[in-house]
Amino acid sequence: MKSHHATQRLIAGMLWFQTLGAGTMQTAARAFGATPARRWTWLTLGVWAALPVLSLLPLWLNLLNPVLPDAHDYFRYAVLSSHFQEAMAAGIWYPRWLPEFNGGYGYPEFVFYQPGYFFLNSLLAVLTDDLLWRQLLTLATLCLIGGLGAYRLARTFVDRLSALALVVLFQAAPYVHINLSERGDLSEWMVIQLSPWVLHWSWCLLAPVQRSTMDLRGRALCWSGLTLVLAASFYSHPIAVLFLPLVVALLGVLTLAGTGHQAPLAARLRSLFELAGALLLALALASPYWLPVAQLKPLVNAQAAAIGSFETWRNVVSLSGVLFGLPDPSASFSHQAFLAAPFVALALSGAWQGRGHPLIRAAGVVYLVLFLAMLPTGRWFWHLYPFSLMQFPWRLAVFAPALQVLCTLGYWQGSTRHPVLRRLGLTLGLLALTWSVWKYHDFRALPVLGEPVAGAQLDCIKTYPSLARPNTVVATLDFGEWLPARFAKNPPETARHTPASPACEAQLARHRAALTGRLGFDPFSNPSTLNWMTSDSAHWQGQPQPGHSPHALNYRFAGASPGVVVIQQIYLPGWSVHVNGVALAAATIEEQLLPDGRMQVRLAAGEHTITARYDGPPGSMQRSAAIGLALLLAAAYWLRRLRKPGAGLPMTK
Repeated sequence: MKSHHATQRLIAGMLWFQTLGAGTMQTAARAFGATPARRWTWLTLGVWAALPVLSLLPLWLNLLNPVLPDAHDYFRYAVLSSHFQEAMAAGIWYPRWLPEFNGGYGYPEFVFYQPGYFFLNSLLAVLTDDLLWRQLLTLATLCLIGGLGAYRLARTFVDRLSALALVVLFQAAPYVHINLSERGDLSEWMVIQLSPWVLHWSWCLLAPVQRSTMDLRGRALCWSGLTLVLAASFYSHPIAVLFLPLVVALLGVLTLAGTGHQAPLAARLRSLFELAGALLLALALASPYWLPVAQLKPLVNAQAAAIGSFETWRNVVSLSGVLFGLPDPSASFSHQAFLAAPFVALALSGAWQGRGHPLIRAAGVVYLVLFLAMLPTGRWFWHLYPFSLMQFPWRLAVFAPALQVLCTLGYWQGSTRHPVLRRLGLTLGLLALTWSVWKYHDFRALPVLGEPVAGAQLDCIKTYPSLARPNTVVATLDFGEWLPARFAKNPPETARHTPASPACEAQLARHRAALTGRLGFDPFSNPSTLNWMTSDSAHWQGQPQPGHSPHALNYRFAGASPGVVVIQQIYLPGWSVHVNGVALAAATIEEQLLPDGRMQVRLAAGEHTITARYDGPPGSMQRSAAIGLALLLAAAYWLRRLRKPGAGLPMTK
C-alpha cells in the first residue's frame, strides 16, 4: 500500500513539475538577469522537455509497472506482433498468413486484420527482442506522435504553454485510457494518436490565411502529409477506412462554407478538390489492406463476430452510459464513460465560444454528430451497410480526443467576447482532468493466468495458438471469424504439433488450469505430432528440404506407387502450390481439398518436390497498378501547379 501511494505521489510530482517546468525556467532566467533571447531559449528548452513526458501520460503507470494490463484483448497484440515480426524476418514484407496459428493448421489473420500497429511494432524489433518492452516501446512511439500532433495542432492557434495544456487534455481523454487499459484494442488506439495530424494537415489545406501566404511547395507538402497520415490511419483500423473520410469530408465542407468572406469560391473549390484527392489517394495506398477484406470476407466465418450481441445497432449506448459510465445491460462495455460528461461539456461549450472560427465551429458540429450517433438516436444509422459491420457504435469515440482539442481552442479564439465562458472552460478543464485522475489513477495487471504477464511468460504464451485445439479462442485469439467456412464446420479435434520447450511445458501446466477455468474447456487437449506435409500411405516418405520454413513449405516425397500428400494448412485463395516446379491451378487445388479445408496433392510413383506458400490475396497486380496510376495522377497535378510562374511565391487570394 505504501509503495502504491508513493507511486501516485511520484506521478503527481512529475505532472506538476513538467507542466510548470517551462514557466519556472522562464522565471529563473529572468531572475538571473538573462536577456530576452536567453529567456526564449530557456522557455523553448522547458517546453521541449515537458512535451515528451506529457505525451507519455497514458503510459506512466504501465512504464512504472512493466506487465501486460488487465485489458479485454489480454495478450493478443503481443502474440500477434511476435508472429508478424517473425514472418517479416523471413522475408515477407506484408505477412498475411500465420502458419502456426489455429493448432498449427494456419490462420489468415492479416488477410483480414489491420496491419498498421504490427508494421510499427516490427520496425522497433531492432531495438529489443522482449515482447512486452517492444509493445511498450511501440505505444510510447505512438504517444509521442500523438502528443506532438496535438501540440502542433494547438500551436497553430495558441502559445506554447497553452498548447502543452491541450496535449494533457488530449492524452487524458477517457477513450485514450479505456482503449489502452480496459479494451486493449491497440489498433484503434493508433488511430487516436494519428488523428491530431489528420486535423493539422487538413487545416493546412483549408485555412484561408495560409492559402494567401503559403507558397505552392509548402502546400504540396501539406497535401502529402495529409495523404500519408490518412493512409497510415486506414492501415490501422477499419473504423478509419469507414469513418475518417466522412469526418474529414464533413469537416472540410463545413470549414470552407464558413470562409466565404475570406476566400473566393474558386480557391475554396480547389481546396475541396485537393482534400478529396488526398482522401482518394490514401484509400488507394491502403487498398492492399481493405480491398482483400471486401473481396474474401464471403469465404470465411465472419458471421461469428457479426450476429447476436455483435450486431452494431444493438450496442448503441444510453446517454448516461456515454457521459457517466452507468451500466446499460443492452450494450457491451456500457459501464465505460466513453466521452465523459466533463469532456463533453468542455468540447461543446468551447465550440460555442469559438463558433466565429470556421474550423472550430466545424469541429463542434462533427463532434456533436458523432456523439449523437453513439446514442439510441443513431440506431437507424447502424442498420446501414457497411457501417453495420462496426459491432460497437461507441468506437466513434476514437475521433473525440483530437476533436475536443480543436473545440477547446474556442476558449482562446473567443476569449475577448466571452471572458466568463473562458473561466468556465478553465473550470471544466480542471474537472475533466480530475475525472481522468479519479477514473484511471490505478493500474491492474493481467490476472487471467494467475500471475503478472511479462516478457519471459510471453515467449511461451506466443506458442499457445499452435498448441491449442483448432477453432478455439486460444488457437486463433479471436472468435474464429477468419476461418474458411469449410474448416469452421469440420475442424480437426487435435492440434497439428506441439513444439514446446521444457520450460514452456512447465509454464503451460500452470496456465492450463486458469485458461480451462475461464473458457469452460481444456484448450490443450489431444495434441498430435503431424509434420507440415504428410502422406496417407506408409510407403511414401517425405523430408523437408533446404530453405523450408513455416512460411515457405518445401518437402521432397518418394514412393513406389501413386499416393496423396496432405499439406497441413487450410486453404484460402492466394495459396500457391508447386509440384516439381510446376504450379497447380487454383481450381485444381480447390477440387482436391479435404472436407476440413486442408490442401492435398495427388502424386504418381517416383520422387517429387512440393513447395507451398501463401502469396497473398488474388489481385495484387491490379491493386499495384491502380496505386501506381493514382500516384502518377497526383504527381502530374502538383508538378503542373509547381511549374506555373510564381509557384514559389506566396499565394494571393
